[in-house]
Amino acid sequence: MSAILSPGGFEPVAEGCRRAALPSPWPPHSVAVFLIESGGNWLVDVGAATVESVESLGLYLDETLGPGGMPDAVILTHSHLDHAGGLEALDPETVIAHQDTAGLYEANERTPAGRPFVTVVGTSGSLPHMPGWDWVLGEGHAPGHLLLWQPGSGTLLAGDQFLLGLKTPLRIADPTEDSFGAYLETLDRVAALQPAVMLTSHTEAIREPAAWLDRERRRLSRQLDRARAAVQSGARTAEEVTERTYGSIPGPGARQLLLREKLAALRHLAARGEIRRHLSDGQETFGD
Repeated sequence: MSAILSPGGFEPVAEGCRRAALPSPWPPHSVAVFLIESGGNWLVDVGAATVESVESLGLYLDETLGPGGMPDAVILTHSHLDHAGGLEALDPETVIAHQDTAGLYEANERTPAGRPFVTVVGTSGSLPHMPGWDWVLGEGHAPGHLLLWQPGSGTLLAGDQFLLGLKTPLRIADPTEDSFGAYLETLDRVAALQPAVMLTSHTEAIREPAAWLDRERRRLSRQLDRARAAVQSGARTAEEVTERTYGSIPGPGARQLLLREKLAALRHLAARGEIRRHLSDGQETFGD
């Protein structure tokens, strides 16, 4: 049975928290938004800017809050357009986001400037006017990715940071960024919270978070071991490391995800001083 969410209206998924799944033009073609009742109604993410997504969100809000009902504020987990693209159409009075997310949204040519952002900074804190909920920074997938945390119930809204049965794509846009290391730090930060359940943006809930986080930590440790061994045996690029590790990879989508993770792993090993990294004329190579 697929863990991917099917589009549909708001349903209770945790204490004071409902989830709806909107259609998305990007794989896996659906994305969750959450409506939290805590001193008001707070919408977490807004979906894409497509007509289908915007109309679905409006319908689901009408069904839950009454015709024309609007949330008191929107919280963006991160700036990716499947999560933040519908912001202009909804036109909320307040948008809460990490300052890095707000900056990326404002700088994106595909999104309008001048949104009413209220920003948070750092790695954790309480959410303004939202009793019982905190935020925790989740790095590696997108700068300023917010994880929402309800200590009383042990519920973590993980966004795209953790996905059940899917790889979380690691950020590789900045060659100087150690997204692999940042993701590992997030795993440890969340494990210390000891969540009871983790709700994600694209898949069903992760119901045994401690075991899942441990498996993910061990999987990534194996990735580092394989990348290190491939470089020691003469592989010099992420493509060569991927081929030596996996051989033939069916499908361009799977290959792209594996290449991203291998490149992030190689950059992490270089950041730790275990291998050497070279960047020349846009070509990134590694050596032992």
